[in-house]
Amino acid sequence: MEDSTGDVLASSVYPLPPVKDWELLNMTTNEQNKLSGWYTNADLGFTYATQPGSTAKVLTAMAAFNKLGINAAKRSFTVSSYERIRTKGIEPDETGNITLERAIVNSNNVYFIKLANEEHLQENMAALYMKTGMFLRGVGGYYFDKDTSNAKQENKWMNLWRKTEFNTKPRYDPSNIRRTRAKGISGMAWGQGELIATPASVARLISGVANKGTLVANRYVLKISDSTTKVKPGIKLANDPQYAALLTDYMLKQSANKRYTLGITVAGKTGTPERIWKKERINDGWYVFFAPKKSGPGHVVVCIRIESTRAQVKRYNLPENTLYQHYWILDISKILNRLLQNLL
Repeated sequence: MEDSTGDVLASSVYPLPPVKDWELLNMTTNEQNKLSGWYTNADLGFTYATQPGSTAKVLTAMAAFNKLGINAAKRSFTVSSYERIRTKGIEPDETGNITLERAIVNSNNVYFIKLANEEHLQENMAALYMKTGMFLRGVGGYYFDKDTSNAKQENKWMNLWRKTEFNTKPRYDPSNIRRTRAKGISGMAWGQGELIATPASVARLISGVANKGTLVANRYVLKISDSTTKVKPGIKLANDPQYAALLTDYMLKQSANKRYTLGITVAGKTGTPERIWKKERINDGWYVFFAPKKSGPGHVVVCIRIESTRAQVKRYNLPENTLYQHYWILDISKILNRLLQNLL
């Protein structure tokens, strides 16, 4: 996507839909999941929502800025060893006094669980879900275009979430965060639980960061006959452009060690969510980033989701406790380099 125009420049999926097999092409997702292989019959980047994992931490951070103002950057929490969610691999949750910047750069799960619950960010987070097209408890989002005259329905969704995701049992306990780590507000905070998103909705979120806090609605067609379609109006994701600037700085630092892989400097965020697929526990690999266009103003925003990255761990013959993202990022670098050569 282009952040300043909302233009959708490219969208791809693998495997491609089986266009010569009418039966497979018309199967529902549930029917597809009963088959042994992977099949697609739609653009999964726009139509298939799953847990976004740590990419959602950028949204939680933006919600914190919108509620707390610039002081959100100074909000710190003490993370103890026994509280850690990610304990294995080469990048476990850090312990000690953690700030928002450090939590984004090193993707600290505990920090965001504490931030969302103890600062009561749920309403601010939910507002951003609806603006970008993310789903909570199966409702609230959108796939291609947001209905701008849907306030009544959005209020119904918000009331549903207040009764469910914002009011889970048992309640959040600051002395034992692991008990509810993937439920309600805690799960939302680090992209797990009932929060699901498409790569397109995560790209919209990051597009808003790249565009100084303003999300421009997607444009899919440049011309109809001889008439150029207009750039749609933008909506505020960040209450102040300064918040987006700080998030950009954090994302640049988060992706600094990816420069050798990607060949360029980008502002990005990784994610490795866990979910159940075909009755098996799998990990997906997400990477979302933006970089300046080669010419003209604005940025190109890219979001990639690789499903079931455990297969990559087996491919490289790595230990099972290896942090997957450091290896699937090697695979997607080939995809990104070809994409960037054409887009930037």
